[in-house]
Amino acid sequence: MVRTVVAADPAVRANVLAALAGPGAPAGIESCFERDDVVTVSFDDAITRAELIDDLITIETHFVPAAGSAPIDDEEAAHLAAVGLADPELDASRILERHLVGLE
Repeated sequence: MVRTVVAADPAVRANVLAALAGPGAPAGIESCFERDDVVTVSFDDAITRAELIDDLITIETHFVPAAGSAPIDDEEAAHLAAVGLADPELDASRILERHLVGLE
């Protein structure tokens, strides 16, 4: 499957690339690249559900920190994600990076 994201803002494109091509990218990603104002991601939907890719794109295109802004804490990040994904049960305990060794 393929998804494309058109974004004039380079920070948005960087967020999408980091989420879908970076070290924490979902296992089913086959390719992810940027060309002009478009990021294109190909993935195997037998490995990674399309809804996960769509949710990551939504998060990374809507929650772009302002340049030079201070980092937010886990609770605030979880709250923003819960609002954006309309998932009131999402909380900081579901931030995967906090469960990995060395990132606490």
